[in-house]
Amino acid sequence: MMPQDLKKAQTYGGKRISFENDEINQIKNFGETGFKLMGFKPSSLLKKYYHVKPAQFIYPDETTITGSTTLFTALLKKSLERDVTAICKYISSKNFPPRFVALVPQEEEFDKQNVQISPPGFHVIYLPFADDFRKVKFEEQPKAGSEQVEKAKEMIKKMKFTFNSENFENPSLQKYWRNIEALALDRTAPEEVEDFTLPDDERMLKRAGEAIDNFKDMVFPSGYEPGAKKRKAGGATGNAAAKKAKTADASASIDVKKEAEEGRLGKLTVAVLKEIVKKEKITASGTKKADLIDAINDHFGV
Repeated sequence: MMPQDLKKAQTYGGKRISFENDEINQIKNFGETGFKLMGFKPSSLLKKYYHVKPAQFIYPDETTITGSTTLFTALLKKSLERDVTAICKYISSKNFPPRFVALVPQEEEFDKQNVQISPPGFHVIYLPFADDFRKVKFEEQPKAGSEQVEKAKEMIKKMKFTFNSENFENPSLQKYWRNIEALALDRTAPEEVEDFTLPDDERMLKRAGEAIDNFKDMVFPSGYEPGAKKRKAGGATGNAAAKKAKTADASASIDVKKEAEEGRLGKLTVAVLKEIVKKEKITASGTKKADLIDAINDHFGV
């Protein structure tokens, strides 16, 4: 089929509505790319939790747009003086949906040697839509006391070390190269890879063992095991006891001899049959259902 023979359609109101390619392009097009100034807001109104995607940084380019430096300088200067943020409608590329963004001004900074530390420009902060906000239910959690906080600080201080990325090889890459080396040298197995990203428990206990114990005693109850699953009240033990009691009640209400004579023992569960065998003191050759039924039938002479 040729491209002009292809049609795109959408079902609406029980009818299939077809669209031409030009109509599809018009639907996707929200306007020209770039920024459209909507107004200004105080910088204090921009909250940290508005972050929905990584920000961008913009600065003027005279080679592309003549006079952009003059406009940029004036906007940046006034925004910094009045401590305001520009709110803009931003279409980043053709056929991209519009987004509201905040242009946060950044002043140019130099160090003591007059070397630029921070360039002048605007951080493009993507603002959330109303649909991006949701109500999250927070459970009230106990807050740490001042003594617990001090014990935590002491523990963390003991475990601090000077980090250098050169001391930590990538275990995945090392394993990959060891496997290739083993294949190339026709070895039966690759050399073992030491994973330096794993915590050094021995050194941690040597440096901060006492501080860790003090923190645990201060925060956690006695007998606490990190990582252990909590048991629910009346959990496995309670359920097993309740199930056993239910099975005993079921076996007590059954006329075993009558059930055996009428051949209905097969309808009973293995647990009930075991309870009957135990109650009647019957010796069974096995624990399977057939063995239990044969033992009960033999006992009652069926």
